[in-house]
Amino acid sequence: MEQYDSLNEKTRMVDIAMKYTRGDIVKAKEMSGGQYLDVIVVKGKFLVEKKGLSGMFMAYFNYIHEYIAHSASIIFSKTAPFEKMRVFDGWTSLNKDLMAFRQGTDVIDSQNFTYYLTDSFVGYDVFPDVQEKNLADLTKTITEIIAKSFNVESVKCQIELESTSSLAMDLAGLKIDMPGSAPKEIAEIVQEDDRIVKVESEAKYVIEGRGIVAPVRGKNVSDLIAGDKIKVLLSGSDLVSEKILKMLNAFDQEGGRLPVPGRLKAKIPLEKGGTMLYAVVAKGVLAKIFEEENVKILLDQSIEDVQSEPSGFENKIIYIMAIVVGLIILCGIILFQLL
Repeated sequence: MEQYDSLNEKTRMVDIAMKYTRGDIVKAKEMSGGQYLDVIVVKGKFLVEKKGLSGMFMAYFNYIHEYIAHSASIIFSKTAPFEKMRVFDGWTSLNKDLMAFRQGTDVIDSQNFTYYLTDSFVGYDVFPDVQEKNLADLTKTITEIIAKSFNVESVKCQIELESTSSLAMDLAGLKIDMPGSAPKEIAEIVQEDDRIVKVESEAKYVIEGRGIVAPVRGKNVSDLIAGDKIKVLLSGSDLVSEKILKMLNAFDQEGGRLPVPGRLKAKIPLEKGGTMLYAVVAKGVLAKIFEEENVKILLDQSIEDVQSEPSGFENKIIYIMAIVVGLIILCGIILFQLL
Protein backbone atom coordinates (compact mmCIF):
# COMPACT_ATOMS: atom_id res chain seq x y z
CA MET A 1 0.00 0.00 0.00
CA GLU A 2 2.87 2.36 0.88
CA GLN A 3 4.54 1.60 -2.47
CA TYR A 4 1.27 2.39 -4.26
CA ASP A 5 0.93 5.71 -2.42
CA SER A 6 4.56 6.52 -3.18
CA LEU A 7 4.03 5.79 -6.88
CA ASN A 8 0.92 7.96 -6.93
CA GLU A 9 2.83 10.80 -5.28
CA LYS A 10 5.68 10.57 -7.81
CA THR A 11 3.18 10.59 -10.66
CA ARG A 12 1.50 13.65 -9.19
CA MET A 13 4.87 15.45 -8.93
CA VAL A 14 5.70 14.67 -12.54
CA ASP A 15 2.27 15.88 -13.69
CA ILE A 16 2.78 19.20 -11.90
CA ALA A 17 6.32 19.56 -13.24
CA MET A 18 5.06 19.00 -16.80
CA LYS A 19 3.43 22.45 -16.66
CA TYR A 20 6.83 24.05 -16.21
CA THR A 21 8.83 21.93 -18.68
CA ARG A 22 6.45 22.55 -21.59
CA GLY A 23 5.40 18.93 -21.74
CA ASP A 24 8.93 17.49 -21.62
CA ILE A 25 8.43 14.38 -19.49
CA VAL A 26 12.16 13.68 -19.15
CA LYS A 27 12.80 17.11 -17.65
CA ALA A 28 9.62 16.79 -15.59
CA LYS A 29 10.92 13.57 -14.01
CA GLU A 30 14.27 15.25 -13.34
CA MET A 31 12.51 18.23 -11.77
CA SER A 32 10.37 16.00 -9.55
CA GLY A 33 13.59 14.31 -8.40
CA GLY A 34 15.30 17.61 -7.67
CA GLN A 35 17.87 17.38 -10.49
CA TYR A 36 16.36 19.94 -12.89
CA LEU A 37 16.46 23.41 -11.32
CA ASP A 38 15.00 26.12 -13.56
CA VAL A 39 14.73 29.00 -11.08
CA ILE A 40 17.27 31.27 -9.38
CA VAL A 41 15.94 33.13 -6.35
CA VAL A 42 17.40 36.59 -5.81
CA LYS A 43 17.12 37.23 -2.06
CA GLY A 44 17.87 40.74 -0.91
CA LYS A 45 17.68 43.15 2.00
CA PHE A 46 18.17 46.91 1.94
CA LEU A 47 18.56 49.91 4.20
CA VAL A 48 17.45 53.46 3.34
CA GLU A 49 19.07 55.38 6.20
CA LYS A 50 18.07 58.81 4.92
CA LYS A 51 14.38 57.89 5.23
CA GLY A 52 14.64 55.57 8.23
CA LEU A 53 13.41 52.55 6.26
CA SER A 54 14.54 49.00 5.62
CA GLY A 55 13.16 46.09 3.68
CA MET A 56 13.51 42.71 2.07
CA PHE A 57 12.59 41.31 -1.33
CA MET A 58 12.61 37.97 -3.13
CA ALA A 59 12.49 37.60 -6.92
CA TYR A 60 12.22 34.21 -8.59
CA PHE A 61 13.87 34.21 -12.02
CA ASN A 62 13.12 31.35 -14.39
CA TYR A 63 16.47 31.59 -16.15
CA ILE A 64 15.69 28.73 -18.55
CA HIS A 65 12.69 30.43 -20.20
CA GLU A 66 13.65 33.96 -19.09
CA TYR A 67 10.72 35.29 -17.11
CA ILE A 68 10.12 36.42 -13.54
CA ALA A 69 8.00 33.68 -12.02
CA HIS A 70 7.19 35.46 -8.76
CA SER A 71 8.28 38.43 -6.69
CA ALA A 72 7.49 39.71 -3.20
CA SER A 73 8.76 42.39 -0.85
CA ILE A 74 8.27 44.01 2.53
CA ILE A 75 9.15 47.49 3.77
CA PHE A 76 9.61 48.42 7.44
CA SER A 77 9.14 51.92 8.84
CA LYS A 78 12.36 51.55 10.84
CA THR A 79 15.96 50.48 10.18
CA ALA A 80 16.43 47.81 12.88
CA PRO A 81 15.16 44.84 10.82
CA PHE A 82 18.04 45.27 8.33
CA GLU A 83 20.54 43.75 10.75
CA LYS A 84 18.20 40.93 11.77
CA MET A 85 17.33 39.69 8.30
CA ARG A 86 19.58 36.96 6.86
CA VAL A 87 19.64 36.61 3.09
CA PHE A 88 21.80 33.49 3.43
CA ASP A 89 18.87 31.53 4.88
CA GLY A 90 17.00 29.20 2.52
CA TRP A 91 14.31 30.78 0.35
CA THR A 92 11.52 28.69 1.86
CA SER A 93 12.45 29.89 5.33
CA LEU A 94 12.78 33.51 4.17
CA ASN A 95 9.41 33.31 2.42
CA LYS A 96 7.78 32.20 5.68
CA ASP A 97 9.54 35.05 7.51
CA LEU A 98 8.30 37.53 4.92
CA MET A 99 4.71 36.33 5.37
CA ALA A 100 5.05 36.58 9.16
CA PHE A 101 6.63 40.05 9.02
CA ARG A 102 3.62 41.37 7.13
CA GLN A 103 1.52 40.94 10.24
CA GLY A 104 3.65 43.49 12.12
CA THR A 105 2.60 47.04 12.97
CA ASP A 106 5.74 48.69 11.57
CA VAL A 107 5.12 47.51 7.99
CA ILE A 108 4.45 49.83 5.06
CA ASP A 109 2.40 48.75 2.03
CA SER A 110 4.98 47.48 -0.46
CA GLN A 111 2.84 46.33 -3.39
CA ASN A 112 3.81 49.26 -5.62
CA PHE A 113 7.46 48.71 -4.68
CA THR A 114 7.17 45.08 -5.77
CA TYR A 115 5.72 46.16 -9.12
CA TYR A 116 8.51 48.72 -9.50
CA LEU A 117 11.19 46.11 -8.79
CA THR A 118 9.74 43.65 -11.29
CA ASP A 119 9.44 46.27 -14.03
CA SER A 120 12.96 47.54 -13.30
CA PHE A 121 14.45 44.04 -13.47
CA VAL A 122 12.99 43.80 -16.97
CA GLY A 123 13.97 47.35 -17.92
CA TYR A 124 17.56 46.97 -16.71
CA ASP A 125 17.74 43.50 -18.30
CA VAL A 126 19.33 41.82 -15.29
CA PHE A 127 18.76 38.31 -16.65
CA PRO A 128 22.32 37.82 -17.97
CA ASP A 129 23.78 38.63 -14.54
CA VAL A 130 21.26 36.32 -12.85
CA GLN A 131 22.00 33.49 -15.29
CA GLU A 132 25.76 33.90 -14.84
CA LYS A 133 25.32 34.43 -11.08
CA ASN A 134 27.28 37.66 -11.37
CA LEU A 135 26.68 38.76 -7.78
CA ALA A 136 28.83 41.91 -7.91
CA ASP A 137 27.19 43.52 -10.96
CA LEU A 138 23.75 42.35 -9.89
CA THR A 139 24.17 43.96 -6.46
CA LYS A 140 25.29 47.22 -8.10
CA THR A 141 22.28 47.30 -10.44
CA ILE A 142 19.71 46.42 -7.78
CA THR A 143 21.19 49.00 -5.40
CA GLU A 144 20.70 51.64 -8.11
CA ILE A 145 17.12 50.47 -8.73
CA ILE A 146 16.20 50.70 -5.04
CA ALA A 147 17.88 54.12 -4.63
CA LYS A 148 15.82 55.47 -7.55
CA SER A 149 12.67 53.95 -6.08
CA PHE A 150 13.08 55.92 -2.83
CA ASN A 151 14.54 58.96 -4.60
CA VAL A 152 17.78 58.94 -2.59
CA GLU A 153 21.41 59.02 -3.66
CA SER A 154 22.47 55.80 -1.97
CA VAL A 155 21.18 52.77 -0.08
CA LYS A 156 22.76 49.74 1.51
CA CYS A 157 21.86 46.49 -0.21
CA GLN A 158 22.91 42.89 0.21
CA ILE A 159 21.76 40.05 -2.02
CA GLU A 160 22.27 36.31 -2.29
CA LEU A 161 21.31 33.77 -4.96
CA GLU A 162 19.78 30.33 -4.54
CA SER A 163 18.72 27.72 -7.08
CA THR A 164 15.37 25.95 -6.92
CA SER A 165 12.63 24.71 -9.25
CA SER A 166 9.18 25.80 -10.40
CA LEU A 167 7.83 22.59 -8.87
CA ALA A 168 9.23 23.51 -5.45
CA MET A 169 7.66 26.96 -5.77
CA ASP A 170 4.32 25.42 -6.73
CA LEU A 171 4.41 23.06 -3.76
CA ALA A 172 5.24 26.01 -1.49
CA GLY A 173 2.02 27.68 -2.60
CA LEU A 174 3.60 30.53 -4.56
CA LYS A 175 1.64 31.95 -7.51
CA ILE A 176 3.76 31.48 -10.62
CA ASP A 177 3.28 33.99 -13.44
CA MET A 178 4.13 32.07 -16.60
CA PRO A 179 4.31 33.81 -19.97
CA GLY A 180 1.27 32.93 -22.04
CA SER A 181 -0.47 31.41 -19.04
CA ALA A 182 -4.19 31.13 -19.70
CA PRO A 183 -7.04 31.30 -17.20
CA LYS A 184 -7.55 28.06 -15.30
CA GLU A 185 -10.59 26.97 -17.28
CA ILE A 186 -8.74 27.43 -20.58
CA ALA A 187 -5.63 25.71 -19.26
CA GLU A 188 -7.71 22.67 -18.33
CA ILE A 189 -9.13 22.52 -21.85
CA VAL A 190 -5.75 22.51 -23.57
CA GLN A 191 -3.67 20.64 -21.00
CA GLU A 192 -4.02 17.24 -22.67
CA ASP A 193 -4.28 18.40 -26.28
CA ASP A 194 -1.47 16.75 -28.25
CA ARG A 195 -1.83 19.28 -31.08
CA ILE A 196 -1.07 22.16 -28.71
CA VAL A 197 1.82 20.33 -27.06
CA LYS A 198 3.33 19.72 -30.52
CA VAL A 199 3.01 23.35 -31.67
CA GLU A 200 4.40 24.79 -28.43
CA SER A 201 7.28 22.30 -28.31
CA GLU A 202 8.52 23.62 -31.66
CA ALA A 203 8.90 27.18 -30.32
CA LYS A 204 11.65 28.58 -28.16
CA TYR A 205 9.21 30.81 -26.30
CA VAL A 206 5.41 30.91 -26.03
CA ILE A 207 4.01 34.20 -24.77
CA GLU A 208 0.58 35.61 -24.07
CA GLY A 209 -1.23 37.49 -26.81
CA ARG A 210 -4.61 38.85 -27.84
CA GLY A 211 -6.14 39.33 -31.24
CA ILE A 212 -7.55 42.70 -32.28
CA VAL A 213 -11.24 42.43 -33.09
CA ALA A 214 -12.13 44.29 -36.31
CA PRO A 215 -15.79 43.78 -37.34
CA VAL A 216 -15.41 45.66 -40.66
CA ARG A 217 -11.96 44.94 -42.05
CA GLY A 218 -11.16 41.81 -40.10
CA LYS A 219 -11.15 38.16 -41.12
CA ASN A 220 -13.26 35.52 -39.39
CA VAL A 221 -11.28 33.22 -37.10
CA SER A 222 -12.78 30.23 -38.91
CA ASP A 223 -11.42 31.57 -42.23
CA LEU A 224 -7.88 32.20 -41.04
CA ILE A 225 -5.19 29.98 -42.52
CA ALA A 226 -1.52 29.40 -41.75
CA GLY A 227 0.54 32.23 -43.18
CA ASP A 228 -2.09 34.93 -42.65
CA LYS A 229 -0.64 38.12 -41.23
CA ILE A 230 -2.56 39.45 -38.23
CA LYS A 231 -2.15 42.14 -35.59
CA VAL A 232 -1.29 40.83 -32.11
CA LEU A 233 -1.36 42.66 -28.79
CA LEU A 234 1.33 41.21 -26.49
CA SER A 235 -0.40 41.23 -23.12
CA GLY A 236 2.12 39.37 -20.93
CA SER A 237 4.53 40.98 -18.45
CA ASP A 238 7.40 38.62 -19.23
CA LEU A 239 10.86 39.61 -20.42
CA VAL A 240 10.40 38.21 -23.94
CA SER A 241 7.27 40.31 -24.57
CA GLU A 242 9.02 43.42 -23.25
CA LYS A 243 12.03 42.86 -25.50
CA ILE A 244 9.86 42.44 -28.60
CA LEU A 245 7.85 45.57 -27.79
CA LYS A 246 11.02 47.61 -27.29
CA MET A 247 12.61 46.22 -30.44
CA LEU A 248 9.55 47.22 -32.51
CA ASN A 249 8.98 50.43 -30.50
CA ALA A 250 5.36 49.32 -30.11
CA PHE A 251 4.27 52.00 -27.62
CA ASP A 252 1.96 54.98 -27.97
CA GLN A 253 2.68 58.48 -26.61
CA GLU A 254 1.34 57.54 -23.17
CA GLY A 255 3.51 54.41 -22.99
CA GLY A 256 0.64 52.03 -23.74
CA ARG A 257 1.27 48.93 -25.83
CA LEU A 258 0.52 48.87 -29.54
CA PRO A 259 -0.27 45.73 -31.60
CA VAL A 260 2.64 44.06 -33.36
CA PRO A 261 2.62 42.08 -36.62
CA GLY A 262 2.28 38.32 -36.40
CA ARG A 263 2.19 35.47 -38.91
CA LEU A 264 -0.30 32.72 -38.15
CA LYS A 265 1.46 29.40 -37.62
CA ALA A 266 -1.40 27.25 -36.37
CA LYS A 267 -5.14 27.35 -35.72
CA ILE A 268 -6.49 24.70 -33.38
CA PRO A 269 -10.27 24.41 -32.82
CA LEU A 270 -10.94 23.09 -29.31
CA GLU A 271 -13.49 20.37 -28.58
CA LYS A 272 -15.16 22.29 -25.75
CA GLY A 273 -15.44 25.49 -27.77
CA GLY A 274 -13.18 28.29 -28.89
CA THR A 275 -10.04 28.34 -31.01
CA MET A 276 -6.37 28.57 -30.08
CA LEU A 277 -4.28 30.63 -32.47
CA TYR A 278 -0.49 30.66 -32.59
CA ALA A 279 1.24 33.55 -34.35
CA VAL A 280 4.96 34.01 -34.93
CA VAL A 281 5.89 37.47 -33.57
CA ALA A 282 9.69 37.04 -33.56
CA LYS A 283 12.20 34.34 -34.40
CA GLY A 284 11.38 31.31 -32.25
CA VAL A 285 8.60 33.18 -30.42
CA LEU A 286 4.90 32.25 -30.64
CA ALA A 287 2.07 34.36 -29.28
CA LYS A 288 -0.77 32.20 -27.95
CA ILE A 289 -4.22 33.70 -28.60
CA PHE A 290 -7.47 32.16 -27.36
CA GLU A 291 -10.70 33.22 -29.06
CA GLU A 292 -14.01 32.01 -27.62
CA GLU A 293 -16.12 33.01 -30.64
CA ASN A 294 -15.78 33.24 -34.39
CA VAL A 295 -14.96 36.96 -34.32
CA LYS A 296 -13.20 38.95 -37.04
CA ILE A 297 -9.49 39.48 -36.34
CA LEU A 298 -7.61 42.50 -37.67
CA LEU A 299 -5.20 41.59 -40.45
CA ASP A 300 -1.74 43.14 -40.68
CA GLN A 301 -2.09 45.16 -43.88
CA SER A 302 0.00 48.00 -45.20
CA ILE A 303 -1.60 51.40 -45.78
CA GLU A 304 -1.31 50.81 -49.52
CA ASP A 305 -3.18 47.50 -49.22
CA VAL A 306 -5.95 49.09 -47.20
CA GLN A 307 -6.27 52.04 -49.55
CA SER A 308 -6.29 49.84 -52.64
CA GLU A 309 -8.85 47.45 -51.21
CA PRO A 310 -12.35 48.90 -51.73
CA SER A 311 -14.91 48.14 -49.08
CA GLY A 312 -18.29 46.60 -49.82
CA PHE A 313 -19.90 50.04 -49.61
CA GLU A 314 -17.37 51.48 -52.06
CA ASN A 315 -18.06 48.61 -54.47
CA LYS A 316 -21.79 49.35 -54.36
CA ILE A 317 -21.14 53.02 -55.15
CA ILE A 318 -19.03 52.02 -58.16
CA TYR A 319 -21.78 49.70 -59.46
CA ILE A 320 -24.47 52.37 -58.99
CA MET A 321 -22.39 54.99 -60.79
CA ALA A 322 -21.75 52.57 -63.66
CA ILE A 323 -25.50 51.93 -63.99
CA VAL A 324 -26.29 55.65 -63.86
CA VAL A 325 -23.66 56.43 -66.52
CA GLY A 326 -25.04 53.59 -68.65
CA LEU A 327 -28.58 54.95 -68.34
CA ILE A 328 -27.44 58.46 -69.30
CA ILE A 329 -25.67 57.15 -72.38
CA LEU A 330 -28.73 55.05 -73.30
CA CYS A 331 -31.04 58.05 -72.87
CA GLY A 332 -28.69 60.14 -74.98
CA ILE A 333 -28.77 57.58 -77.78
CA ILE A 334 -32.58 57.40 -77.70
CA LEU A 335 -32.95 61.22 -77.77
CA PHE A 336 -30.45 61.45 -80.63
CA GLN A 337 -32.49 58.95 -82.64
CA LEU A 338 -35.76 60.81 -81.93
CA LEU A 339 -34.25 64.07 -83.13
